[in-house]
Amino acid sequence: MASQQLKVKSKVALVEVIKHLEHLVTSLKEGQLCIRKNDEVINLKPQDPVTLELEAEAKLEKDNLREKLVIELKWKKGEAVPMEGDSLSISHLEPASEL
Repeated sequence: MASQQLKVKSKVALVEVIKHLEHLVTSLKEGQLCIRKNDEVINLKPQDPVTLELEAEAKLEKDNLREKLVIELKWKKGEAVPMEGDSLSISHLEPASEL
């Protein structure tokens, strides 16, 4: 199979990002991702184990707060499932401050 790559970078409304992420979750649950950009299409079939890389950043730049979230998922066919990794939690609630 020849290498395939599809990249997308665009500014869209948050509601559109949410819609894409919801479709991503649904497709992951189904075991197949079909991603289309214009006439380009790539089909992916994720399988265990999946490497999850998550990078979150909030940085003040020239009196403006710039925030960034990068999510990367990767997998290899036939790779052994490792032991549990780091503890991770994602929520809309801020943790209670310690007194």
